[in-house]
Amino acid sequence: MKLSITDHVHLVEPGDFEPSEHWYPRVLNSNIHPLVSHFLHLTTEQYIERYCRLNPQANPGALKEILNYQPRYFKWSGTDMMHITNNIGAKKLTVIETNSCPSGQKSMPLLDLNVEQGGYKRLIEDTFLPQVEKHDEEGALAVIYDKNPMENVGYASTLADAFGEDVYLAKFDKNDPDPPAKFEDKKLYIRSENDQWIPIRAAFRYVTQEPWNRIPVGSKTLLLNPIEACLAGGRNKSEAFLAYSDFNEKFKADGIGINTPETFLDVELNDIPEYFEALGKSMVIKVPDSNAGQGVYTITSEKELEQAMKALKQNPPEDKYLIQQLIYSNYIDGADKEKAWYHVGTIPDKKNRSYAFDLRLMMHYTSSGIRPLAIYSRRAKLPLNQPMPEGADSWDLYGTNLSVKQTEGWSYDDERLMLYDIRNFANLGLGIDELISGFIQSAMATYAIDQHAIKKFDHVNYEFESINS
Repeated sequence: MKLSITDHVHLVEPGDFEPSEHWYPRVLNSNIHPLVSHFLHLTTEQYIERYCRLNPQANPGALKEILNYQPRYFKWSGTDMMHITNNIGAKKLTVIETNSCPSGQKSMPLLDLNVEQGGYKRLIEDTFLPQVEKHDEEGALAVIYDKNPMENVGYASTLADAFGEDVYLAKFDKNDPDPPAKFEDKKLYIRSENDQWIPIRAAFRYVTQEPWNRIPVGSKTLLLNPIEACLAGGRNKSEAFLAYSDFNEKFKADGIGINTPETFLDVELNDIPEYFEALGKSMVIKVPDSNAGQGVYTITSEKELEQAMKALKQNPPEDKYLIQQLIYSNYIDGADKEKAWYHVGTIPDKKNRSYAFDLRLMMHYTSSGIRPLAIYSRRAKLPLNQPMPEGADSWDLYGTNLSVKQTEGWSYDDERLMLYDIRNFANLGLGIDELISGFIQSAMATYAIDQHAIKKFDHVNYEFESINS
């Protein structure tokens, strides 16, 4: 960590960036897979042409609109997808969720070995810097965060280099009784020496745990991303599904749509068992505003249902839940074979084990439209194609998130991280066509959530021009 000036506030200066502090050790020594590098260097026109070749029903004009779209709120996003197939072998990538403060830089091999700041530099210089230069507000620069210091110190260091000025790095936890950051009249302030409150003109935001509890709608301080992106689906799974549904209806005639598991919204606690029966005695229960793998329950037995119901009863009684179809390891008795989807899984290892995995694709808005920025995968703990050990939880078979919540903060089970490097990428069984399809799915999800945010928040009475032009 950099120069400490108060509790939970550090001052980051130009020249502070140290690569060894901002990537997992094995990522530092990895080389990006040539196919992945080729994918990331394709032009927008190439993405559209190839996608339409794979999907002849897709309207290239609609895809051009989406990839050239300028988001008002959601300029930086990360979409989690899973590679799935059905009983006739029709493979696809399906969107599980979209995140408004996505991690990923620390897991991404360098695209250019001569640019040591990698994707940190591309996001700050191509997305954040142009916004800040147009933003007419006085104050310093800051990074506010509540987890993932490895990446957030990296962003703060890159921000300091890009602007040639010191950057305040403040930990803004939801349970801090005396936080070092605050909003007054919708402007952000950071506590410095002698209890001085420093006004902030622009801040990079990685606040993920119920950020709406401390960040206002209509912030006068420019934020990447503003809270509107979270409330419209970047941190709320139910709002995201509404956004996806609106998108699919709008673009139905254009032959494109966002793939999702079968989903049911606003399910009351006492009604959850009915969905368990209707979905063939398996399902996924999600607390809509949870994240980092928290508040998600994979259910494959009466015992797991009972345990989940017990945990959910600790939530406020008025809470409602999102229920989704479970993507299976193999066919489960009682499921509808015509509607069932299965994990394709990793290429079997030398012990013939194949694991469920997800694909996180981070993207950002640039002068060239929406572009992919970073990509990695995470695999589950237990293999799909072997019997589950006695007493094991189905989450170990299906859950891929690496975040582990502990008493003293967060840790990461990075042993299950699958890099897109020369050594690991081939084990995923993905080709460039899957990467292109995944990027298009991610871009559509980002477009959908931003459009949903516009619909929900454009009535707010503040000037957008200086922030989003």
